[in-house]
Amino acid sequence: MRRRRASGICALAVGLLTALAGCGSPTAGTAEPAPGDPPATAGAAAATSAAAASPAAVRRCVAGDLSVRLGNRTGDAAAGQYTVPLVFTNTSAKPCELYGVPGVDLVGPRDPNGTTYSLRRPGADAAQQRITLAPRQSAHSVITYLTDTPGSEGSLGSRNWVPVQVVTTPPGDTHQLVTPWTTGDSVLRQDSATRPGSFVGPIAPGAA
Repeated sequence: MRRRRASGICALAVGLLTALAGCGSPTAGTAEPAPGDPPATAGAAAATSAAAASPAAVRRCVAGDLSVRLGNRTGDAAAGQYTVPLVFTNTSAKPCELYGVPGVDLVGPRDPNGTTYSLRRPGADAAQQRITLAPRQSAHSVITYLTDTPGSEGSLGSRNWVPVQVVTTPPGDTHQLVTPWTTGDSVLRQDSATRPGSFVGPIAPGAA
């Protein structure tokens, strides 16, 4: 009788141990991460953080981002050639990128060539320095122009033509900005010349 009771107790103990071992085993079909593996969500979180940290591309400046004015002119009165900076300032709340050669039309009184003198843009197709303008920062383009000198005569007999305003189109845009022609100088009209002495250069940093 004692041997049968001992055998029954042993069998009961083995059964309990087996049941306890089963409670601690993983559910079938679920893989446990290997020691040292990061949690499943760590990779997604890292990718999200990297995307948030990457800087957004700076868009190109358009007329709506800018104001324009003329700076102080310099030049040689004897030669009748002057330069004046055309200054663009970022008036928007975000940085924008300005580069290339702006379109520049001088607009004034009636003339044998018309009321608008479109300046030549040498180098407009060449690669240009890209300038990022933070809010309130400026860049400029230089306008070079010929004035009337004694004995000079422009296209179609034009003489003593004084512009009233500058109409400019920022590079890469189709909208325009307007500023007064504050120099007071006449401009020799050379509308029909192949290489006129009045032209506009590429955008450069600063207000000049």
